Amino acid sequence: MAVIKTYPITIVDVFAEKSLAGNQLAVVDHAADLSTKVMQAIALETNFSETTFIIAKEVAQAKVRIFTPALELPFAGHPTIGTAWVLTQGRGEIILDLKVGPVPVKFADDGIGWMSPPETIFAGPLERNIAAELIGIAPHAFSDQLPIEFAENGPRFLLLPVKDLATLKSVKLNAELHQSLLQRDMGVQCVFIFTQDAYSDAANYASRMFFESHGVREDPATGSANAAFAAYLRKHCGEIGDVVVDQGVEINRPSRLYLKVAEQIQVGGKVRQVIQGSLQL
Repeated sequence: MAVIKTYPITIVDVFAEKSLAGNQLAVVDHAADLSTKVMQAIALETNFSETTFIIAKEVAQAKVRIFTPALELPFAGHPTIGTAWVLTQGRGEIILDLKVGPVPVKFADDGIGWMSPPETIFAGPLERNIAAELIGIAPHAFSDQLPIEFAENGPRFLLLPVKDLATLKSVKLNAELHQSLLQRDMGVQCVFIFTQDAYSDAANYASRMFFESHGVREDPATGSANAAFAAYLRKHCGEIGDVVVDQGVEINRPSRLYLKVAEQIQVGGKVRQVIQGSLQL
């Protein structure tokens, strides 16, 4: 008879102002004995944007691996903050040892977890007509003031500024062109679209993010993309200070991300625990 092993698993909503919002994350603890193949299979089983695995932990540090349903990531934002919350119950500070290196997370008294992401590296533009075809809009619907640009901080993002909220809502990723550009190694696995025409007065920007994971998916909230976006704002707008971004509205997972745009960029959000149980293998 096969021996069934159990692993603690917690599901949390990250960048969520309330439960059943934000971006879902499954966190599997005591995962040191799981192979990469099994971790990948579990991530496909949960089918969230990401699932994390706690490999080892100390008082203020933990080794963690991050998987989408299709591949392992060196860094991602909502898995970092969500896993840090599970490890600390939203109190104090912790450093996560990720594939990209150490990433610190600190929880404030108001419940916001702040992470200090890896440095963003900018990698040039994409031709405007191609970018427009990729997201199904007219070229003139892009902002006249801000550039189209690639940025990388672990994942690589194509950052696309559009003029208004109506354009953002109308976006539809061209899956065929997306696959073609991926096959040509054009770096468009993650496509982040934003506008300063926000959903409400409580936010400064609205955004959407599409990525490849056994087909195109829309992400409810993307901490790594917003870290790159914060670096983009610092580079092109000289914005220094607090910025609020709403994401996930179109897919009924409203999310709120808090950015500190300064010499040291920080990305913050709230976490809500929704399920705690055991994974049986």
